[in-house]
Amino acid sequence: MDLALRCSHYIDPASFELKRDVILLVSGGRIVETIVGGEVSGGLKGLAEETLDYEAALVMPGFVNAHCHLDLSHLSGQLPTGLSFTEWIDCVIEGRKVPQTQVQAALESACDQLLAAGTTSVMDVSVDGASFAALRARGITGAVCLEALGIDGTKADAAMERVDAIVRRIEGEAEKFYATGRQAESALRVGFSPHAPYSTSGELYQHAFGRAVGEGRICTTHVAETLEEQQFFRIAQGPIRDFYERRKIPLAGFEGFDQSPITELLWEWLAPWLSVEQPNSKLVLVHCNYPQGPDLEHLARFRPSIVYCPRSHAYFGHQEYPLGDLLHTGANLCLGTDSLASNSSLAMLDEIRAAWAAHPGTDVANLFKMATINGRRVLDIGPDRADLVVLGLPAAAPPAASPAAVLQALLEHRAPVYAVIQGGRVAARAI
Repeated sequence: MDLALRCSHYIDPASFELKRDVILLVSGGRIVETIVGGEVSGGLKGLAEETLDYEAALVMPGFVNAHCHLDLSHLSGQLPTGLSFTEWIDCVIEGRKVPQTQVQAALESACDQLLAAGTTSVMDVSVDGASFAALRARGITGAVCLEALGIDGTKADAAMERVDAIVRRIEGEAEKFYATGRQAESALRVGFSPHAPYSTSGELYQHAFGRAVGEGRICTTHVAETLEEQQFFRIAQGPIRDFYERRKIPLAGFEGFDQSPITELLWEWLAPWLSVEQPNSKLVLVHCNYPQGPDLEHLARFRPSIVYCPRSHAYFGHQEYPLGDLLHTGANLCLGTDSLASNSSLAMLDEIRAAWAAHPGTDVANLFKMATINGRRVLDIGPDRADLVVLGLPAAAPPAASPAAVLQALLEHRAPVYAVIQGGRVAARAI
């Protein structure tokens, strides 16, 4: 055995049930045995090459950050609050005009922050794939989704050619790295990210999503993020049109679609590739802050994954997030941090805490599922893979109770991260 880990509380990744006094045996990156009761003859000594023993700790699936922009980490603390959405975009565009060495240094630091806070998998949106090597070096799994944008449908081929060049470079480098017989789910993957319906043509969406389906890739996109987006997408007016004109970006005849971007996306642009027989969990819709009209019906029909970013949502001063309505659709809801240009940290525990504060009636166990196993579902990470986080339990934690009671105690008492297990190895350890 590679690792033996004993803990007082354990949440099973398969069932999300709480178990007490557990010893986990890990080999080859997988949990091969779970001993409930916590006692074996001779203790942990001799059970494995490495042992971890925690008398008051919860071990659970590692966090999955389902939406971030690591290449904006150099903007941490640099942007003021109270900006309109288009003012914020202006600041981000200007903020990208810094030396690449500065961007890379901040990105590397952000990856360290992810791991230290218990995140074992991410879905990162990247302009040039710069995060791939940094994540891979730390053993963080998931997907780096390459951004494609352009509102002019006649230039969709050229936009995808740019993305393809990056894919070839990254996957060529990754092929050498993963040529050691590692299991497919342990590899960091490349996905696509058509930016948003207000910035990306239907033709480019179809290029990207059609390719993603055919090649088994994740496809993620921002949608229904702001009311300004709804206005522009419906009638081609408002602050986003002003932004295009101020930046002298041609609108290529864009006149609006007279319906919401969610409906246009699911019912028109991507419909040829969507299944109604099973969930479309590898289509990851980020935000969905403002569903309108038949949007909820279409989300229930196609059941994509949806990512809620609670602290970024608060940063922009959006209306209350429609969490209950979206949960009711049966879509696969996940949590993400978004970027450090609109958030103060990349800690998923803080994201869960913010969601719980904003939606106090929500089952806290559901919020933790959104931050763990729901993201694993998108990434095809099986329940036996040993991607785990060890969280210190406060003295006030119930000795024996439901998962919800223990998880609530973690949020109320700001539980520390004791250790992070990534693919069966100890990737970070505080205690």
